[in-house]
Amino acid sequence: MPVPSPLPRRLAGPGPVCLLALAAGLHLGLTPVAGQDTNILYSVDYITERLQAPDLTILDIDRSRPLEEDRSRRVLLGGAEGEPEMEVHWKPVRAPGEGFNNEPRYELAAYRLQALFLAEEDYVVPPQVLRALPLEEYREYAPAGGPTIPGTRSVLFLLSYWIQNLAVDTVDPFDEVLFDFDETYAFHFANTNVLTHLIDHKDGNHGNVLVSMDSSNRRVFAVDNDVAFRSRVSDQGDRWRRLLVDRIPARSVERLRDLTRADLERELGVVAEFRVVDGHLVATELGPNLRENRGVRIEDDRVQFGLTEREIRDVADRIERLLRDVDRGRIQTF
Repeated sequence: MPVPSPLPRRLAGPGPVCLLALAAGLHLGLTPVAGQDTNILYSVDYITERLQAPDLTILDIDRSRPLEEDRSRRVLLGGAEGEPEMEVHWKPVRAPGEGFNNEPRYELAAYRLQALFLAEEDYVVPPQVLRALPLEEYREYAPAGGPTIPGTRSVLFLLSYWIQNLAVDTVDPFDEVLFDFDETYAFHFANTNVLTHLIDHKDGNHGNVLVSMDSSNRRVFAVDNDVAFRSRVSDQGDRWRRLLVDRIPARSVERLRDLTRADLERELGVVAEFRVVDGHLVATELGPNLRENRGVRIEDDRVQFGLTEREIRDVADRIERLLRDVDRGRIQTF
């Protein structure tokens, strides 16, 4: 659906617009990089760079549904000359930066955890970043009652890559017959299930786990992961927290064996950080954990997101139990 004027326009460059740098040293202006497959059309580095870009050209926002303050939406981004348009998912973050079914730190932690045991071409969570806009500028695109973090004048939102070529009907994504006879489906579903198990996913909605329509490489993705870790269970049940499969990829198991508690603390303890500059949130490099027993930490001019020490310990315990079940033969590898 076309968006009325003043779109398309660019979000402002350096200044109040802020972004979460998930990787250091990336330069802007890359030409499109060859995609992984029919689901992920570009490399993770290229997608992340586009999501982090200081200037984003918003060509279209899906306003086919009612405009509500906490409603996520599909957005079409433009790029520099010669770069393709890119579909992304825009999810507002409600004040005070955390809450049931609105936990950006859980989404980012799931994304970072997968990278500790999966190869990039096997990722099951799409690339995503946490961004902010000044309140008045944000209201040009979506409703906002006030700032996300009290005492600031910015609204946070999660921006993630929109995966292509997925089956989005209500059919159960776990097909036991397909798991037994399709090697690629078994490989990808098992990896997805390992991740949803390790993050203690608690929203059994079928739409949170989606399967590729590409029969030659039937990837499986977990696209909504903020009802997880120490969240309460949703009214859709908690099916995805359980390990539904009886065998998992050997290379995933070996990478999990190599993980230490220090690895988990380094990658999950801090997943996003901002500084308050003239009342606006401005993304900065991830610093030391300000407070291990809090998920959203505010100290002086710093705002930080991450898993708590207890949540990280839970992940470590689930990894240990999974490996123990493999060693005892309760779970096979392939």
